[in-house]
Amino acid sequence: MDRPKGRIIELDREAEPPRAVVEVVAALRCPRCAAGKGCGAGALDGDTSPRRIDALLPPGLELSLGDGVSLELAPEDLLRASMTAYGVPLLAMLLAAGGAYLAGLGDVEIVAATVAGALVGMAISRARLHRGDCLRRMTPRVAGRQSATAG
Repeated sequence: MDRPKGRIIELDREAEPPRAVVEVVAALRCPRCAAGKGCGAGALDGDTSPRRIDALLPPGLELSLGDGVSLELAPEDLLRASMTAYGVPLLAMLLAAGGAYLAGLGDVEIVAATVAGALVGMAISRARLHRGDCLRRMTPRVAGRQSATAG
C-alpha cells in the first residue's frame, strides 16, 4: 500500500506523544483497490473528499503548519487490524458451521449457524477495533516530509 500524503493543518507538540492533524486529499486505498482488484475494503467508499487524520509525530522531525507529509501504519499494526477485521469473523463462522455439522443439524440449520457465527464474529471484531487501546496502538505516524505539499 502506498503511503498516503497530505498536509499538516494542526500541530500539538504539547501532547504526549506529540500529534498532528493531517488533511489527506486522495482516497485512502492502495492502487490495487483503486483498480478494483484489491480486498474490497474501499469498494463501498466512493468518498474522495479530504479526510483529517490524527497522526503521531516522530521525534526529531521539525514540521510546521502546511508542510506536506507522508503517513504510515506499522506493518504489524496493519496485520493485527486485518486479522481482527477479517480473521475473527471467519473463525467464528467456521466454528459455528463446524459445531452445527457435528451436532447433526440439517443444511438449513448449518447455513443459519454459519450466518449467526459471522454476525457474532463481526460484533466481536467491531468491539475490539473500537477499544481505546486498540485505536491508540493503530494510530498512523508521520513518516516524513514531502518535497511539495499535497493537495
